[in-house]
Amino acid sequence: MVVIVIIGILSALAVPKMFGVSAKAKAAEAPGVIAHWETLSGAYGQESGKAGTFAEIGFQDPALLGSKWFAYTEEITSPTTSVILALAVVDFGDCAAGDSFESDFSATSPDVVHASNGNCRASYAANF
Repeated sequence: MVVIVIIGILSALAVPKMFGVSAKAKAAEAPGVIAHWETLSGAYGQESGKAGTFAEIGFQDPALLGSKWFAYTEEITSPTTSVILALAVVDFGDCAAGDSFESDFSATSPDVVHASNGNCRASYAANF
């Protein structure tokens, strides 16, 4: 009987913790992908002096590789600036469908500008 009680207590503590870690891992996808895009955009910008599309910089859209949590879009806003937007497509943890992470890249500046909306950043990616 004691063993059953101990297993019950452990499962009551472990299951909620497991779901929190799972949501954190899902939300961590977007900042990592965006950091990769920033690295590729920076290299392309140094070589060409302009912003490039996903194909031009050698970036492969994670949604094409089976990402279930975020959809990624690009926008070339001028010859030297581009934007990537990671939009949550499903609810998970504190993230709601429609929450987003964004990065603005400029080939003429070493700085990138990050923005986000919704609870994903506050809950899981505070350093983004």
